[in-house]
Amino acid sequence: MTAQTRTVALTIAAAVAALLLGVGVLIGRATVTPVAGSTNPIELVNGIPVGVADTPAGALAANDNYLAIEAQTDEQDPRVFAALVANAFTPGARHASLTQAAQLRSSDSTLMSAYAAGAHALSVVGARRLDSYSPARATVTTWLAGFVWGPTLAPQQTWNLVATTLVWQHARWLLAGLHVESEPAPVPSIVYVDANNNRAAAFNALDGMTAPFYGAG
Repeated sequence: MTAQTRTVALTIAAAVAALLLGVGVLIGRATVTPVAGSTNPIELVNGIPVGVADTPAGALAANDNYLAIEAQTDEQDPRVFAALVANAFTPGARHASLTQAAQLRSSDSTLMSAYAAGAHALSVVGARRLDSYSPARATVTTWLAGFVWGPTLAPQQTWNLVATTLVWQHARWLLAGLHVESEPAPVPSIVYVDANNNRAAAFNALDGMTAPFYGAG
């Protein structure tokens, strides 16, 4: 089974071209053993936050961490991105994701030059919604923001709605599919001036979303 996906890049341009990420079987990786008595849905595995709770809240926590790290590191920090792929993507998704990220870095000379000159990237999950859940599979829609700034780069921001598919294998959630929606995502503006600022129709896409969970702390 395959799922159409897209790498969420923190670029000045639009989101990168779609990938095909397969839902594979986790082979050759250690099973995560949660700490006795711990209710934390995230544990650090090889320095990567990994979702280890097969619950609706656990699936959301895994999604939050995976998306934020993926979008923030695919160009800015290839080493961390590769570690994320190795520990939190399905085997069928890994090769395509690494290949696409390498192609993106090769083609995005503007942003790569900015990083070399000291630019920084930050990715933030504004909100998300659990669209479906079973003990084996979860789908989530996320309102995701990307920010870049640096000495040679004026601050830039992007906002996207991202659909993800997670599968539960070997005591952890794995990212099996990631797709940037083609519809416009709502973009925050000043919301404290008057009531009109939060009435844009685009914000209807956020119905049912809640605030995210990050990290292992």
